[in-house]
Order: sequence, then structure tokens, then C-alpha cells
Amino acid sequence: MKTSRTKYCNLVGLLLLPLLAACATAPTGREQVNGILWIQHSAEYAQLSRQVFAQATARLEALAARGETAALEQADRPPAVLATLPTAIVVDLDETILDNSYYQARRALAELEYGEPSWQMWMSEAKAPALPGAVEFLRAASAAGHRVFYVTNRSCVPMAYLPGVSCPAKGWTQLNLRELGLPGADDPEVLMLRGERAEWASSDKTTRRAEIATRYRIIAMVGDDLRDFTDRDLFAARETELSSWFGDRWFLLPNPLYGSWERALLEGACTPSGKTLSEQRCAEANTKRRYERLKVWPKSVD
Repeated sequence: MKTSRTKYCNLVGLLLLPLLAACATAPTGREQVNGILWIQHSAEYAQLSRQVFAQATARLEALAARGETAALEQADRPPAVLATLPTAIVVDLDETILDNSYYQARRALAELEYGEPSWQMWMSEAKAPALPGAVEFLRAASAAGHRVFYVTNRSCVPMAYLPGVSCPAKGWTQLNLRELGLPGADDPEVLMLRGERAEWASSDKTTRRAEIATRYRIIAMVGDDLRDFTDRDLFAARETELSSWFGDRWFLLPNPLYGSWERALLEGACTPSGKTLSEQRCAEANTKRRYERLKVWPKSVD
């Protein structure tokens, strides 16, 4: 059945693009396969990762000396006040420091998309390796006297088999960081998870960056998503100005697998007319939306 469906979809793709929607219910997870393979096997991805971290490392001394901030949350603070603060860097974790392509590969092989229970199980293994160049960068930043903060959207979800533990993901993540020998792995204060406090319930990291900014001058930030640096709408409104921050005080890694860009594309696909679909129907609706958003023909130029 799956073989005949695959042949049919391949034929449709070759002969009649408008009928691609008919393939939207093909096995879920397959859209990520090339992205997963690129992350796991390509020299290009490994070199991009090393390049970003090498550039960030090379900028540390100048950023510290310049007396400026990398956080919009403290951009209005007087330079004289910023100069009195100790320095810090803020990094995302998943697909920035930690490589979770192994989790994504498991889901793709099972013809499934991301699922919170399976993600919690993956985190509990604490075996995610580091991206190329990440460990060296973090150790260099720490050795230079900058405190490293890990601001992640890993969620605090209580587990029935761990009574009394409000945020198992924090302990699992600390163990993963410790296994990699990363600075601050034993310091719970520098690891800030989504939902760890009531005011951190949102995936928006603004409140967490703002808290760090009350005590430290944030000189650099590293992430794989615009929201690791600022709100998407705010960036769109100030793109001309803020684009120059990338490669200077903001350092962005590629992530073809997921992110706020994908959530923006898929918004509403699983809640047609306000009705939430089942997990399988939601996956099918998301797949259909992805095909609908492909750009095939260039626009005519008048």
C-alpha cells in the first residue's frame, strides 16, 4: 500500500503539480528526512556550525571592550550603567548547542512528527551531542570571564513516575550539559527553561533575557531562530537596523527542521474553524499546508 502510494505521488509530482495536495496524507515525518541527513552527514553543515562559533569566539574580546549590549531588553540602559555590570552571553540549546537530529531521525523512521511524550523521553536519555564548535566557544567565553546562560524552550512537564519533581527536564538537561563538559552545567541558575517559573510560561524568551539583563551586560547571543534574539514582529519592523547585528553580536545557526518560521507557515492548519484535529489528522493537515506554501513559479515582472 505504501509502495503504491509512493509511486503515485512521485508520478503526480512529475506530471501534474496541482494534484500534489492528493499526496498530503503520505507518511508524516518524511519532509524532514533530507534536513536530518544534511545535519548528520554533510560537511557543509559541520563547517557552517564551526564557522559561526569561530566568528563568535573571535568577537568576544571586542564586544566586551566596546561597552555595548546584544540584548534589546537593555538597549536603553545608559552606557555608564552597562559598564558597571559583569558580562554574559546567552545561548539557546536545541539545534544551537545540542544536536537533536537523532530524535528527529527516530520520528522520521517511525513516520511520525514531533510529540511531547517522545521528546521528554529523548531528553531523559541526556545523550544529545554538541554541535561542531559549540563546546570550544562556550569554554572560551567562560575562560574569558563571561557567564554563560542557557535559555531554552525545553518545557517543565511533571512526570507521573517522578513524583515531587516539578521540572524533570531541567535535571536531564543539566546531566547532558555535564556529560559534554560545558561551563555552568552544575549551576541551576544559568539554565532557564520554559515554564520553570510562572512568568516564563511563554515560548517568547523576552522575560528571561530581561531578567539576565538586570544583573549582566549581555555581549553576545547565539541561536537558531529569530526568537532567540528578539520578537519576529519587532525584527520585521526594524530589519534594516537589526540585520547588522548578525555576525557582530548575534550569531545564527541554520535549522531546516523546525522553528518559529515553520509555525508561522502552519498556523491554523490544525484548527480549522476553531476545531482542533486529532494528532494524525493534524499531521496530515500540516503536510498539506507545506505543499500549498511551496513557491513554484516566479512572479511576472511588469
